[in-house]
Amino acid sequence: MLKTILAASVLAMPALAADTVILNARIHTMDAKDRIAEGLCIENGRITRVGSTAQARACITPGTRVIDAQGRLVLPGLIDSHMHALSGSLADTGIDFAAADTPEKLAAALQALKAASPGTGPIQARGWQNHLFGPKGPTAAELDAAFGDRIVLIESVDGHSTWYSTAALKAGGITAATQDPVPGSSFWERDAAGNPTGTAREGADADMARRLFAPTTAAYAAAFRRWLPRALESGLTGLFDAGMGAPDEASAYQLLAGMEAAGELPLRYFSSTANRSEADDPVARLLQLKARHGGRLLRPTAVKLFADGVPEGHTAYLLAAYKDKASFKGVPMMTDAHLDARITAAEKAGVPVHVHAIGGAAVRQVLDAVARARFAGLTGQRHAIAHMDLVDAADVPRFAKLNVVAQTSIQWATRDPSYDNIGRFVGTDVMEAAYPFKSLLASGAVQSFGTDWPAAAYLSTWKPLTQIEVAVTRRLPGRRDLPARNPQQALTVAQAVRALTFGSAYQLGVERELGSLEVGKRADLVMLDRDIFTVDPFTIAAGRSLLTMVDGRVVWQAP
Repeated sequence: MLKTILAASVLAMPALAADTVILNARIHTMDAKDRIAEGLCIENGRITRVGSTAQARACITPGTRVIDAQGRLVLPGLIDSHMHALSGSLADTGIDFAAADTPEKLAAALQALKAASPGTGPIQARGWQNHLFGPKGPTAAELDAAFGDRIVLIESVDGHSTWYSTAALKAGGITAATQDPVPGSSFWERDAAGNPTGTAREGADADMARRLFAPTTAAYAAAFRRWLPRALESGLTGLFDAGMGAPDEASAYQLLAGMEAAGELPLRYFSSTANRSEADDPVARLLQLKARHGGRLLRPTAVKLFADGVPEGHTAYLLAAYKDKASFKGVPMMTDAHLDARITAAEKAGVPVHVHAIGGAAVRQVLDAVARARFAGLTGQRHAIAHMDLVDAADVPRFAKLNVVAQTSIQWATRDPSYDNIGRFVGTDVMEAAYPFKSLLASGAVQSFGTDWPAAAYLSTWKPLTQIEVAVTRRLPGRRDLPARNPQQALTVAQAVRALTFGSAYQLGVERELGSLEVGKRADLVMLDRDIFTVDPFTIAAGRSLLTMVDGRVVWQAP
């Protein structure tokens, strides 16, 4: 539904100089009234006027940069509310195992990886699809058949499991005598005799990858710099990194702070600290980082916690038993007491927590913990539950009531190959009811979207327009031939855009600066190559930004 175009007599507007003016655009401001404008003025990185083309033209002085949008769509900058940009950049090289979604494609990908890795040294890759293997995951023997006695380690597409060759298991000292860190939650898949078969779930392999491959901060920096132009072309102006490492947390912050100081960080980077153990203090660490990094772009923001894992590894914490494991619902990764302590400490320190929770029981556990904090009078922070794939209908209204942001990777809400695979573990009825975005919005909850890149159930992407298309179609991008997944929960384009603009800004506590194009806010915006409100929805994901602006500065422009 088209909104009323902002219009008023330019004669009624005071004279106003601007360093940048956009004219002849279709600007979806995403303000509280969803108003549409034609032009806007920018001075010193902030929006000073939003209105008609004539009103924006009145801001032009001899030194003004004038951008004629020629009728193109302009949106607030798109903000990914949950991804892993540094690790994703490093993984975004070489062979794309995420695209190997059949046994034949996987075999070809393994041979391509072998051909691209001459010699006898260790090999590392990422992205194997869970649906290609049984409940116990891939085996070392399968890697040995392709690579012989070389050390090979390949992480799954969701990042919660790792596939090892026999040589890698030996190099890591993994034997039948190796203890599982947390049985049922962090463990090695084993045969009947107790021998590890080649798949590690969650953190069972501890720091083996780091010991075997030792990636350097320089390698992360180079990969991140290669990725940034593509991120800006996709329309991203900001992101929340929900797990910092380059290769460790301290190095990641040092890298990003150095880039910002050198003027090499082109987008807003909201960052986190991770909960390492019960003895760890991620809240104190975040406060130290906030005091040290008070820059314009790098902003330490939230504490990252894990309530559970993923269904494919039987590490998600479910409300009902797994279909293939009688009476087993999974094991929570945090006790109620530990979770309460973290939320209480975060509230008192004035920082939010951002909690990974996929299973319905994990989502409920986090909501219960927040409810206890609210009852105790701790109401200052807007915490977020990340992913919340299998949230139960009874818990949907609690997000708004408790002011908990529903953060989701919307691009997973399709009937992709992972749909039937995960359905074997949790039930098809549970899978079909997953991702109830429309119900969440109707209940008054704030919804934000983030890709979790490079992690995925199936579709691994950092691109926000892909998320918007899936939110609207509930199908894989461009696949109108597929049946929609629970189409009653499909969103409008405006609702999906709001989740990637205002919703993300609200989650990150910066909605007064970002998330909409209004006077006084930061001039973060994108001009797209198509009007995603009017084109065939199955072509939205194919779009890109022609102009990406952060703080009024053009950081990407199509050649």
